[in-house]
Amino acid sequence: MKKTLLLGISTFICAGVFAQSTPQRPEITAVFAETAPQIDGVLDDDIWQLIEPTTSFVQRWPEEGATPTEDSELRIAFNEDFLYFGLTFLDKNPEEIRANIFERGGRLDKDDVVRIGIDTYNDKRNAYVFEINSLGAQDDATITDESMTLDDWSWDAVFYSETVIDEKGWSLEVAIPFRQIRFSKDDVLEMGVAVERTINRKNEKAIFPFIPLSFQGGWINVSQYATLKGLQGLRRGRNIEIKPYIITGAQEVREDLAFEKTESDLNREIGLDVKYGITSNLTLDLTFNTDFAQVEADNVQLNLTRFNLFFPEKREFFLERSGLFAHGNQRSTQTFFSRRIGLSRDILTGARMTGQIGRFSVGLLNIETGDKLNQAFGKRSDNNAVARIRTDLFPRATAGAIFTNFEQDGRYNRAFGVDAQYRFWNSSEIEAWYTTVKDTDPDLDDAAGHARLRVRNDIYGASASYTSVGKNYSPALGFVSRRDMRHYSINATYSPFIESDKIPVRQLSFEPSYRYITGQDGEKQSWEGKLEVGASFEKRDRLRFEFERQFDRLTGDFHIRSNTVIPAGDYTFDRYRISGNTDQSRQTYFSGGVVLGEFYNGNRTDLSAQVGFRQSKHFSIEAGISHRIIDLDADNGKFDATTISANILAAQGRKLFARGLIQYDNFSRDVNANIRIDWIHTPGSDLFIVLNTSYHLTADDDILFDPRRDIIMNDRVGVAKVTYLVML
Repeated sequence: MKKTLLLGISTFICAGVFAQSTPQRPEITAVFAETAPQIDGVLDDDIWQLIEPTTSFVQRWPEEGATPTEDSELRIAFNEDFLYFGLTFLDKNPEEIRANIFERGGRLDKDDVVRIGIDTYNDKRNAYVFEINSLGAQDDATITDESMTLDDWSWDAVFYSETVIDEKGWSLEVAIPFRQIRFSKDDVLEMGVAVERTINRKNEKAIFPFIPLSFQGGWINVSQYATLKGLQGLRRGRNIEIKPYIITGAQEVREDLAFEKTESDLNREIGLDVKYGITSNLTLDLTFNTDFAQVEADNVQLNLTRFNLFFPEKREFFLERSGLFAHGNQRSTQTFFSRRIGLSRDILTGARMTGQIGRFSVGLLNIETGDKLNQAFGKRSDNNAVARIRTDLFPRATAGAIFTNFEQDGRYNRAFGVDAQYRFWNSSEIEAWYTTVKDTDPDLDDAAGHARLRVRNDIYGASASYTSVGKNYSPALGFVSRRDMRHYSINATYSPFIESDKIPVRQLSFEPSYRYITGQDGEKQSWEGKLEVGASFEKRDRLRFEFERQFDRLTGDFHIRSNTVIPAGDYTFDRYRISGNTDQSRQTYFSGGVVLGEFYNGNRTDLSAQVGFRQSKHFSIEAGISHRIIDLDADNGKFDATTISANILAAQGRKLFARGLIQYDNFSRDVNANIRIDWIHTPGSDLFIVLNTSYHLTADDDILFDPRRDIIMNDRVGVAKVTYLVML
């Protein structure tokens, strides 16, 4: 494994020879505003009249490089405290502008929307993203080293925006406080900037500056941003944010398996979060007696595999700047996975520092967990610590290291890892990482590593990778789905564009892939060959076909259920899949799929369907069902695995909205409901009301269901939490 990883890192270093000079980027100048514009969505302030608008937006999709079908105008201004954007989006059919979502942090990409990317350090790698839809609803994110995950959208900034839809289209004003972003302490600054407009009904994206499709990430490719000039004399303030919270709640829990006795509990607590800008480049976050009662519930997953399931992080404290702490293969072999912290024991207190020191990005995290009835930092508390550093080697190349430490009752588990990445051409890259774990028990000392080469543009692509995970590899603060393996994989892609007025297909895709897995002893464990064929239509509809042949060697009996055993042996089976979805920005939209084929010593059929309906901008509902039919040649081998869910969103406006999630699965026979009401009473401050209920269905499958007899409560929880943000 070490030889392979060293070869990957050597290739990474040699790749610097091929580094290409960055072409001259477009420039745009911000104009100082003697009088701040009123943020009302109407560009009638004096400052906007003084600025010659930038109109050089270019289509990125569907007609790459073409003139957009609708004109856009961009103006940028500033004063000591704010960066202002004035945007005019003309539309010849304003009645068709998609405007349906009020929820902050919701799926704004279902509406007409604009994304503003700001590379505050002008390092061509990292950026802040501000997203606003045609109703003025907001979301925000961070880009780390020209990459993003869904977690990066959980950064919550305080900024101001208003929109107006009129007979000409829609217009937008945005004010971003400089205290919310970090930037160099220089008196005169240059930043990177990109603005992308989406016209949803046309599936059209227009962007300034133009970023070709060969850069697959689009606005995520920070190295391609325009240069924003003219900024000077900015006031950072004291960079202190204090957010106390008060929480009160009650719960009723069924104590015994006979469902005959309940226990009630009333709880009241206070806590505090503090954010302090140590310097213009470093931010310190402190948390005391942290509570995450407002966090949305997990989606139910039924595990029909031999490996661990991944449940994503949803807690705001851990999600902000989470991309900086990323190391390893996401969702499969992560050196650090914050979800391991604070789920089994309470978070007592914690600190995190993130930022830039010259060419280095740094992240430090230290959390104490334990019993809230005992003092923090005592014998009964656990320490969870992470240190992360990344540095820029040369354009589009980074290297870094990570250290994690978990200590409990005199025992420790420590992981140390290194990684490197080089992006070349447009969307191609070489990456490698290696992590070793040291534990109090030397039998748990082990290592994992990975190397990958990917060559990609908008039409062609190929990749090859190697991953090795030791038999006992278990970083206490990480996530590992599969151990004791050496994983080899290759794949290719061909995605031609279709230029035809006769068929509505915009792009086809063909993706053959193959992966081969052995144990650390070199013995074959499994392999998989797959061919995927897909079609993307002009109106964001998609259709996909897959054929898969899979081999799996079970060295021991596999208990797929407690009373169903698949015996050890070699198994080869074929699977066929067809799936598709319609455009989710429509009032009614659908998705679904069918998978047919063999499954170990039997057959398996997977059926799934989802439907969404948006009654208005005030109410929408999504419902889905997943039904798997298993028929194995084994005792108790015929069974179904079913999950049903409904997600309901109601919004009075941009400051008050509620979401409900109802779920059922036939393994636990539990019906769970999570209702979350959020009132943003002042910017950055919320009142949350959360209700959780769980009921158990006890009727046997062959007995007529009686809701008066067969529904028994598991638990009920009601929580009210209020936060208030003070900025100094």
